[in-house]
This record gives sequence, C-alpha cells and structure tokens, in this order.
Amino acid sequence: MSKEYNFRRSFYYEAEKAIKEKSITFILGPRKCGKTVCMHQLDSAFPTAVYVDMKADFDNDEQRRKLVNQIVDDIQKGSDTIYLIDEASYMALPDKEISKIAGAFNEYNNHNTKVVFSGSQSNALEFWGHIACGGNAAFVRTGFLTYPEWLAYKGTTEVSEETYLDFLLNVRNFYDCFENTKEYLQGCLDETVMSNRKAVEYIVGNSVDELDTEMLLDVLYASLVNLHNNTKYETFANPNQFSDMLAHYFGGEIDSIDAKKQRERISEVLGNRYKRFKAMSAIDCKTSMQFLSNCGLTTLTYVSDELTVDPYITSKFLKETNELYRKPQIFARLNLTINYPMFHVDLIESVLKEKMVSELPRNLLGSIVECHVRSLLPSNGCFEYRDSSGVEIDYVSVEGKAMEISVSDKRMKNVNFDILPDGYKKTLLTKSMTESVNGVERIPYYRFIYDNSVGKELVEELSKKSNKTQA
Repeated sequence: MSKEYNFRRSFYYEAEKAIKEKSITFILGPRKCGKTVCMHQLDSAFPTAVYVDMKADFDNDEQRRKLVNQIVDDIQKGSDTIYLIDEASYMALPDKEISKIAGAFNEYNNHNTKVVFSGSQSNALEFWGHIACGGNAAFVRTGFLTYPEWLAYKGTTEVSEETYLDFLLNVRNFYDCFENTKEYLQGCLDETVMSNRKAVEYIVGNSVDELDTEMLLDVLYASLVNLHNNTKYETFANPNQFSDMLAHYFGGEIDSIDAKKQRERISEVLGNRYKRFKAMSAIDCKTSMQFLSNCGLTTLTYVSDELTVDPYITSKFLKETNELYRKPQIFARLNLTINYPMFHVDLIESVLKEKMVSELPRNLLGSIVECHVRSLLPSNGCFEYRDSSGVEIDYVSVEGKAMEISVSDKRMKNVNFDILPDGYKKTLLTKSMTESVNGVERIPYYRFIYDNSVGKELVEELSKKSNKTQA
C-alpha cells in the first residue's frame, strides 16, 4: 500500500463516521486492499485511539487475552478510548472474544468506548460480527482502489479512456506490497487456514482443504481463456484463441527467432494451465471458485437460454449441498470473472513476462472492462443470456434491466435487445457515444465505471478546490 498516508480513500470517511455513531465497527475488504493504512489514519485522527496489531504486537495468545480483558474493563469504566484492532482474526479465540466485547457493551450501556475490528479474513469477521452484534455494529466495506479514487490520487478530474487505461496499467503501483497474484493467493490460503484453526464456530464455505495456489491460478486462467472463446457452448474453451491473440499483439516481429520463442512459450503456458484445469476434479474446481469468491476476487454469473431464471441461482451454486457444480457445465453455464483489473493485468503480464504499457488490444481491453463492469453490478437476480443460435446479452436483471458491455461504438444492429419484453431499461456501453435512441441509453464504458464506483466524492472535492484556485 502506498505510504502516502495523507491520501484518504472513500471508505476512511465512512469508517470515521461509523466510529462516531456506533460502539463497534468492522472494516471489511480483501486482503492487502488498504484497511491497515486506514486504521493508521484513524489512529492519527482520533487523540484517544489505540492501534493494536493482533498478529505482530503479541508473542502469545495469553497476551492477546489480556488486551481483550482490558477492553472489557474500559467498557465497564466508561473510558473514551478508541481501540483499533487490526488482524482481528489472530485473537486467541476471535469469534468468542468479539462476542465478549459485544456483550460488555450490552451489559454496561457504555457509549464512550469504541472498538474497531479489521483484518484479512473479512468473510469470517463479518460472520462473527453479525452473530455477536446483530444490528448494533457498523460494517464498512471496501475493495482495491477504484477508478475515481485513482483520479483523486493522481490529482485529476478527467474521466476518459486515456485516464482509465492509466488506471488499468498502473493501479498496482499504488500497492507497494503487491508482488504478484500467486503470492497474494498464497497469503489468502495461509491466513484462512489460521483463521479456521483459531475460531470455535465453523464458517460454511470457508474450507480450503486440498487447495493450493496452482489450482486457484488454473481456474483464473481458465476464466480468461473462456472470455476470449467464441464458441460459447463448448464444454471447454480453446486456449489457443487466447494465446494467439496475446502472441499477435505482444509476440514481437513475426519472423524473428525471439518472437517465435515468445509465441511458443505463451501457447505452452496457457495450454498447460488449461490442461490442468480440465483434469481438476469437479469438487476441487468448485472449492476453488468458492474460495476466490470468499476472497472478494471474483464474480459468478449464471448463463441462461431463458429470460426467466431463479434470481439466486449463482449463490445456490456455491452451497456445499447442490449438484450444479458438475464440471462439464462450468463456463458453459457459469461465467467467472475477475473483479479487480490489477489482478487481470498481472495474470496476463505473468504470461507475457513483460509489462503492458500505454495501450491494450481492443479485445483484451473489452474482456477486462467486462470483468470490471460485472463486479460493479448486483450479482444476485441477474444472469447472462445466450441461446443456441448465438444471440447474447451480457447482463439481464430480473428487475427489468439489460446491458451490453462494449469498448467500441456499436450500432443497434449489433445488439440483441429486441428479444427482450417491453419495459426493460436497456444500456449499451460504448467507446465514446453518449445518447439515448429508441429506448437504449448509450454510455462510454469508462463513464459508466466511474459513475458506479465509490470515490466520486473525492473527485468532486478535487474539482471544487481547483475551481476555487482558478477563481
């Protein structure tokens, strides 16, 4: 995470407000997305704050228990201390000790002491928090840096394809500690194992038995291959199409020896990944997808050839008891997409063994944008429509909304909205067109991403300051 602690992200202000209004606050989000920096900023902002790292500041669980007892004593006394408990899943018995602190607030009716919990195991923390606190706690959710936050960080208010591409290719530079996706996933696995061992209450769907980083990477790469596969209803996609595209744009001069080796290497890497994915057992594949979802890294969209589906079908897929995970249907009926562009870009650069700079091929940009847009839209009550004749609509909501995701200026003849019943709100994302014609609203994709991401208020504040300076 960038050491420029003076830059406050959008969720910092939400957390600051929650602390003033609630006795207990949980700051939730993926591992290494910036929660600890926020906790340090809160520590600086509140004179009575005490920051504690449950992982690094103690040698044993007995010391951690003493701190929890101290917090309970301060609640009883009515102390105005604000405890900022980072890496909360490293407490001796995190679920029981969160309940102990919540119980103290209920018993002593104290509105002075405050406790903030944060940590990498957000799925577990939220589960424990709801059990212990019910509706008496605030839950502040965040993720990796958004496009509007990037603009604010860079000191610009320009919403354009140029600044969006700058965001895609350079946002990982904001995170000093991010090495690569494989290292990140290994940390997620290690911390989940630790959290499962320490907690008393079992968290459904948080199992990582038999998982390793290679399996998770196999699933992620398979999802990228699927995005670039034109024959949508094949049981398995063709990895050559994706590798050929990368080799075409990033393989160098066609006739050179180095270019030939690069193309062969790209094909071999992706081919081997896809072979491993095809050989993976159905239950391992499903467990991997569940884990990636729990980490907040992926979105799952059901693919249907009907316009009426169970609105909660994707969440049912992730349950342990269902039969939907049988692998011949994976990626034919379920679209797995990566939520954060920095991971998408890192995976591709890991294959290329080089950094992508300045621009991206249109079809590669389109797949990244599709993933990004899906992460911003509701995941329940929606599906992707595909029929056997090839008619497709990227996003259909049971609430009557439909969207085609594009990074080009498509004309209506290329869009399949005419199959929808009357009354649907139809949106077409484009490269530059902004208009509403025949009931279809066209919006530049980068404008839609900006408008539907958190952090716009930071850009608006930057704009106000700029206008005052000019005045």
